[in-house]
Amino acid sequence: RRSSRQTETARLRYLLSFASNCWTVLDVHQFERQRPYLFHVYWIMTDDTPLIPAEGRKKQGHRVLCCCDSRKATIMVSFVALVLSILGLAAVSMNNPDPIIISSYAIAVLFYILVICGAIRYHTCACILSMIWIIFSLGWNIYFAATNNWDAYTQDEKNANVIALSVILAWQVLVIYALGTFIHEVHKGIMSPETHSREKYSCCCNV
Repeated sequence: RRSSRQTETARLRYLLSFASNCWTVLDVHQFERQRPYLFHVYWIMTDDTPLIPAEGRKKQGHRVLCCCDSRKATIMVSFVALVLSILGLAAVSMNNPDPIIISSYAIAVLFYILVICGAIRYHTCACILSMIWIIFSLGWNIYFAATNNWDAYTQDEKNANVIALSVILAWQVLVIYALGTFIHEVHKGIMSPETHSREKYSCCCNV
C-alpha cells in the first residue's frame, strides 16, 4: 500500500509539472488515512499579456507638435530646459552673482530633473509639482519683462536680454504644453507602462 501511494503521489507530481506557467492550489483531503482520497486542483493561469492590448490598436494619445508622444516630448523638452538652466546658472554665477537669480536657476535645475524622472517612471505627482514651479517661473519672468527698466541697458545688452528672455518664455510654454498633455494622458490611463508600445510615436525614430 505504501508503494502504491508513492506511485500515485509521483503521478500527481508529474501531472502538476505541466503547470509550469500556472499557479496550482492543491487541496487533498485525508490523503494518508483513507482511500479513495479527494483532491481538487484549481488552475489560475498566468498571463503576461497586458490588460489593455498594446499591439494592433490605434494610438489614442496626442502627438505633441506632430513630432512625438507626450512622454517622449516631456523628457526631450525638459532635458533641453535643464541644459539651458545649467548654462544660465553658470553665466549668472560668473557675471552677476545675484542670490535671488542664482537660487531661481538652481531650483529650476532640480525641478527639471524631477520632471524627467517623473516622466520616465510615469509619476504624475512629481510632474504636477514641477509644472507648478514652471508656471510660477513663467509668471515671474513675464512680470520681470514688464517691470524691468530696459532703458538702463545698452542697445546690445537690451537685444541680448530680450532674445534670451524670449527663448526662455517660449521654451517654458512648450514644457508646460508637453507636461500637461503627459499628465492628462497618464491620469486617463492612455499613457502607461502597459500601453507605451501602443502610444509611442516619433517622427524620426519610433522608440
